[in-house]
Amino acid sequence: MPQHCQKNIFSPGRRALLAGAAGLALARPALAQAAPLRIGMVTSLSGPFTALGESMRAGMQLLLAQADQSIAGRKVEFLVEDDQARPEEGVRKARKLIGQDKVDLLCGVISSGVALALRDVVTEARMPTFLLGSANDLARKAASPFILRPTKTNWMLGDTAARWTYEKVSKSKVLTVGSDYAAGREYIGDFAEGYRRLGGSIGRQLWTPLGSADFGPLLTSIASERPEVVYGFFAGSDAVRFLRQWKEYRLAGRVPLVGTGAFFDQEDVLPAVGDAALGAVNTFHQSPTAPASAAFIEAYRATGKPLPGEFSTTGYVCGQVIKAALERGHGDLADWEKIRAGLFAAPVETAFGPMPFDPRNGQAILDIHVNEVTRGSDGKLVNTVRHTYAQVRDPGIPA
Repeated sequence: MPQHCQKNIFSPGRRALLAGAAGLALARPALAQAAPLRIGMVTSLSGPFTALGESMRAGMQLLLAQADQSIAGRKVEFLVEDDQARPEEGVRKARKLIGQDKVDLLCGVISSGVALALRDVVTEARMPTFLLGSANDLARKAASPFILRPTKTNWMLGDTAARWTYEKVSKSKVLTVGSDYAAGREYIGDFAEGYRRLGGSIGRQLWTPLGSADFGPLLTSIASERPEVVYGFFAGSDAVRFLRQWKEYRLAGRVPLVGTGAFFDQEDVLPAVGDAALGAVNTFHQSPTAPASAAFIEAYRATGKPLPGEFSTTGYVCGQVIKAALERGHGDLADWEKIRAGLFAAPVETAFGPMPFDPRNGQAILDIHVNEVTRGSDGKLVNTVRHTYAQVRDPGIPA
């Protein structure tokens, strides 16, 4: 056959089929790039932090629903595992998500103990992780290049509470009380250190096991000490039980109570304790009366839920940060250093307000609000911003 006739060797239909096959071959890289994004969340869906874990999951689910289950052109598959607020269980579930479920990134965690336990797991696996547990060391000696923290550290709340208490409430006769585990020790320790640094004096420091049912002996000790103010940390069901008994022992309204926002969480604590928390003060990166949270609150309540608290907001913000990271990285997690650099380059607009990250440790820099528990126009308790400490930065790794 003459060479000039060889180009017509295939019929028009055959040529179209081959052209289509070539087009598919050329499209394969684009299809691979658009593979589903598998997000794994580890949170507490049983144990003392059950309600908090459910709120965290709901916050992330709302963000994904608003994004039509797609981030940076990739459909999202959202997998959630229960750590039971136990470090060993958190490690087991994280390893399952990484090794068996082949997630592209991890997020979540409420308990500081679980968060610290996951640090080596995700670092060794080189797994991009957006960690919400607030242990101080994750911004310090346990900081990891594979962990970003779109939440506060315990120090941010303890130290600002010390400043507010010393300047506005009392310079002496402060008694502290808290759950005896990693987060409680840090919150109370950071408050005490900051308060003493300012010149204040700390009285007795009382501790109770996580998951306590009876706070009677603790409350009897508080009443006998006659402190000018009590600083405390409880979370989840422990916070609810303590505040109910605080009122039963007739301490509510008589002794000023200051604590962390989790102690007076808007969604999971205040609706359950009546007026036992009325007048209490907390330092927190979240408040339903902070302007930055308005759009999120409207969307969250439109789903039939109450005013959001810390972990519903944190779950949503975590989703906002993941979305920003993927969009800045054009949907590709392969170059994690590029993703991190993109987040460090400019603040992310979130329901906590503009969120810059500290490039030393991947820790968010946040506004910390002083909230007073007041009665809203509907008669329900609401955390109301009285003051804001702007752009609080954890000290980070000591020089």
